[in-house]
Parts: sequence; C-alpha cells; structure tokens
Amino acid sequence: MTVDEHLRHPALAPDRRRLLLVMVAAVLLLAAAVPLGLRARSGGVAISGDASAGGSASAEVTKPATGAAPDQRDAAGSPASSGSSASVGAAGKPGAAAAVVTPKIARSAWLGIQVSDLSSASGRVRAIAGAAGGQVTAENVVTAPDPTGGARPGPAQGGGIPPVEVDQALITVRVPAGKLDAVLTELARLGSVSYRSSQAEDVTDAYVDTAARIPPMRDSVERVRALLAKATDLQQVVLLESELSRRQADLDSLQQRLAELDRRTSTSDVTVTLWTASTPASRGDDGFVGALRDAWTALLGSLGVILTGLAVLLPWLVIALVAAVLVRRGLRRRRGPSAPAGTAAS
Repeated sequence: MTVDEHLRHPALAPDRRRLLLVMVAAVLLLAAAVPLGLRARSGGVAISGDASAGGSASAEVTKPATGAAPDQRDAAGSPASSGSSASVGAAGKPGAAAAVVTPKIARSAWLGIQVSDLSSASGRVRAIAGAAGGQVTAENVVTAPDPTGGARPGPAQGGGIPPVEVDQALITVRVPAGKLDAVLTELARLGSVSYRSSQAEDVTDAYVDTAARIPPMRDSVERVRALLAKATDLQQVVLLESELSRRQADLDSLQQRLAELDRRTSTSDVTVTLWTASTPASRGDDGFVGALRDAWTALLGSLGVILTGLAVLLPWLVIALVAAVLVRRGLRRRRGPSAPAGTAAS
C-alpha cells in the first residue's frame, strides 16, 4: 500500500487491529467457557435429596457390577435424630435417646431371557409372581403381527409399559422384598439369561425423617382446628381455614411419602424381557435421517455446554467490562482533550 492510499484510508489499519482483538477475545472466551461448562454439567448429575425443613440428606445408591440398571432415585429428606419406625415419636423429642434404626432398602431388578416358547414363558412369569405373593403390574406380549394394523399399546396410547416387537415380551412384576432373590432364581430357569442387573437404594434417612415429622405436623393441624373452633371474627376464620388447608396438605404429603417408602422397601419390582430366536433385531436410527438427528443432538449439546460456561463466566465478564470502561476513562482524562485536526496540521 502506498503512502497516498494509506492517507486516503487512515482508519483501515485500526479497524483491522480492532477486529483481530475481537476475534482473539472470542476465542479465549470460548476456550474458557467450554471446560467450565463441561465441569458444571458433569457436576450436576450427583444424586442429592430435595431440600426440606431442617436440612437435606443424599440418598445412597449402590449398583452391582453385573450390569447397568436404570437410574431410579428417591428424594431423601433431612436426617432426623434417628429412631426405629416404632419409636420415631420418642426419637423426635429433644433429649431422647437414639434407638437402633432398621435399615430401609429399596431393591429393583431387571432380567433379559431368551426362551423357546414366548406364551408359555410369559405364563410362567405370572405364575412365579403369584406364587411368591406378588402381582403383575405391567405386561406387553406380542406373539404375532396385528392383522388389523392397529398400534400396539404403549405410553403414547395410555399404557404403562413401552411397546415391544413381534416375538418379544416385557413384563413387570411386584413381589415381596424378602422373596426377590428366590423369584430371580426361578425366573432365570425359564431360558438362557442374557443379562441380569439389580439396584439397592438405602432410604433409611428419608424414612426416619418423614416418620418423625408426621406427629408434630398432626399436632399442628389439631391446634389450628382448635383455634378455628373458637374463632368468631370472619377475617380470623378465613385466615385460620387457609392455614388449616395448608398444614393439612403438608401432613397428607408426608403420609403419602411415608406410604410410598413403605411400599418401596416392602416390595420389589422386577422387569423381565423375554424374546425368542426368531425375534427381529432392533433397528437403530441408521441412514441419513439418523445421522441428521445425531448431528442435531450433538449441536444442541455443544451449545448447552458453551452457554453453561458463559453463564459461569458472566459475573467475571461484567466486572472485567466495568473495569475496562473505568480504565479507558482514566486514560482519556490523563491525556486531556485532543487537539483539533486543523491545529495539528498547522
């Protein structure tokens, strides 16, 4: 570039430097945002309990090395001063001696079995569950194509179990927790076991805490009812009725949660998948459409990581921006007002 051309375009070089600085800043920002986003997203998968009054505790999940089991989590309440279910009321009082807590373990299991006769094996699963004192909670057995072309039941049609292919069955049974191992042994004899996995979750803290909070909440409801019976002012009656409804809802929620924990620890769910040698292999998302879906999913995941990292860096970026503005104003004041262009030329 000649001197004349440079004089005609005096702002060209500063603009290029400014663009280069912006590109370098963007690259550095992305380089900092990606690892921070990955760390933040990976740290968010820890199993933790829901926050409740008085604190929170994590539900400990143990999985055997036999295979990966679906992730089942329970929100654990805050750890109480411990006591067995029979002495929770005493353990909840100040100064009461802590009793030995009977562990509350929620167990689940999954079995995959190749059988020779699908109908017969499905009937045997129901019989084994019934003999153990359990029941079938969901069942989907397909032995032949539907000649009418109708859709098989599944979640989209209001069913409680996913659809399966022809010559395949998916059955969920609920059996007493003490008979889970015996039931698994009986089910394994139906054919060739392809996979077997189980999960045990310790919900003792959640159980003890929930049980300990029920008596005080019940007493609180009774106190509000007593005040409501003595109230004469209309505004006071309305306020007491609203408070009574709120506390009664909290009590009902605690009782339902305790009943669900009782159910999970007293019974165990077993999901059994059956298939035969003629069962067609499941088709994945192959081809152009599958590649596009995978690419779109990867793109969304990458954007999520970058946005998470930028959210982590946002407070520091605001501080850096404010500091840069202040430094720039300070430098301008030191330099003083710039001389006019005509004066500088003369």
